[in-house]
Amino acid sequence: EVYADLVDTVIRPRMEAVYGEAPVVGTMGSSLGGLVSLVIADLYPDRYDMAVSLSGTMGWGSIGLNNETIIERYATAGKRPFAIYLDSGGDGPCTDSDMDGIDDDSPAGDNYCENAQLLGVLEDAGWTVGTDLWYAHTPGAVHNEAAWALRVGGAMNDFAGL
Repeated sequence: EVYADLVDTVIRPRMEAVYGEAPVVGTMGSSLGGLVSLVIADLYPDRYDMAVSLSGTMGWGSIGLNNETIIERYATAGKRPFAIYLDSGGDGPCTDSDMDGIDDDSPAGDNYCENAQLLGVLEDAGWTVGTDLWYAHTPGAVHNEAAWALRVGGAMNDFAGL
């Protein structure tokens, strides 16, 4: 939340002072940056048009911390006025062996299970695939910059019409 506040209240105003306000504003990141993109949109839902997460670490918080995850946060908060793109590589099966409610206890790789779980939460909350929600799964893709570089064009194309 502190980083999200820095981005929205310090960095974004500085960017807008130099370049002007953009007609469409979004956040984008990979891994923990993908998680942060969804946190920023969650905290400032009326200030962002989209949040893009490439292999976002959506189980963060449950990993030995027993804190709220972004999956749980979005399940509680419900539908918002911004669009979301999620993707991941890896594969299932997905399990929750520690019974914390997050499907992050399998060696699926590339945060596949957590992103698939978040996709279901978002659909249940009212987002619609192909309208304001996109999800891309690349089976077997690894968790690194080269894999994200291959997929980022899809995210950019999905949001080109906003």
